[in-house]
Amino acid sequence: SRVFDAISCGRLVFTNGTKGNDEIFDGKLPEYQSQDQLIKLLGYYLENEDAYDKKVQELQEIVLNNHTYTHRANRLKEILTEYVNKKKITIKIPAPSWDEVHKWGDFYLAEGLMKEFIKKDIGVQMQVLPEWDGYADSNSDVVLVLRGLSEYKPKVHHHNIMWNISHPDLVSLEEYSKYDQVFIASKKWADEISKKVDVPVECMWQCTDTNRFYPDYNEDYKHELLFVGNSRKVYRKILKDLLPTEHELAVYGSDWEDLIDEKYIIGDFVSNRDLRKLYSSCDILLNDHWEDMREKGFVSNRIFDAVACGSCVITDDIDGLEELFSDEVHSYKTKEELKVLVDDCLKEKTVFNQELIKKHTYESRVNQIINVLKKDNN
Repeated sequence: SRVFDAISCGRLVFTNGTKGNDEIFDGKLPEYQSQDQLIKLLGYYLENEDAYDKKVQELQEIVLNNHTYTHRANRLKEILTEYVNKKKITIKIPAPSWDEVHKWGDFYLAEGLMKEFIKKDIGVQMQVLPEWDGYADSNSDVVLVLRGLSEYKPKVHHHNIMWNISHPDLVSLEEYSKYDQVFIASKKWADEISKKVDVPVECMWQCTDTNRFYPDYNEDYKHELLFVGNSRKVYRKILKDLLPTEHELAVYGSDWEDLIDEKYIIGDFVSNRDLRKLYSSCDILLNDHWEDMREKGFVSNRIFDAVACGSCVITDDIDGLEELFSDEVHSYKTKEELKVLVDDCLKEKTVFNQELIKKHTYESRVNQIINVLKKDNN
């Protein structure tokens, strides 16, 4: 501020700050980078009164035309007006704390959505479970709840949207009915629920971040068969159907020690950044669904991520799979079918159609949400 004040008072200012000079004064402030340069500048302007006055006048015009309190107040008013007029969304995820968000897939889903909302000049924030019922969302126009394990009680002054991405057995018809719009990550279940509630319901499948998940083979992550997922103390279906196996199997996830042979357990946690390399480098990725998800057609987000990496995926049979991925993702119904599929896929490497995943990105999901909001506004 001292520079602006001095120039306004008719005094010439010298600087050694090139970046600020270029950004604010278009490089017109007399500039020095050494003692000799400073002495020469001082001598020149002290000995040339006309040059001194001309330079001061030039700089005064810049300051008075661009850098007064009136200019700053007007710009602040513009910023506040833009903020007030900008649509604002709060995304609520069921993670219990910010310290634990990186263990929750909901966090990465919300993070991907946020990036796309920001690209579309929509204000957005994320909240974890303890923040849901506070007042930090008061300025939001829209609340998007990623409905998994935890129920949210919508506030009447928001446009409330549920995206039911998992655990459909935990969501009652009464809860669906409290929202202005419901998205369900299952065509089968969206069709079923839409017949039973009065609020708009449509399918919005899970998706992937193609900036994070793409083919990235790495020999250090090479496995013949790969399974990524926690057991939750339950012997997961696809492993129960597969084991024992003569093939090399790597299992990443927690609470497997008392369920399967320890030789299969490689680690209890995989960072989201390493998943791409694992998916890209395995011969076959094994996937399954929790029973309620499978029965109601909630296709796992892991399949979307794996397909984006070019993985050969084998999963338990589930509604919606063929609609989403044609015959690019393999499914089985019996133990015998699984073992035949594994052998066949190991013998014949498949080149997957990467075009399939382009319809299932965060950008496409955000566009779907925005289109619904536009209809509601009309």
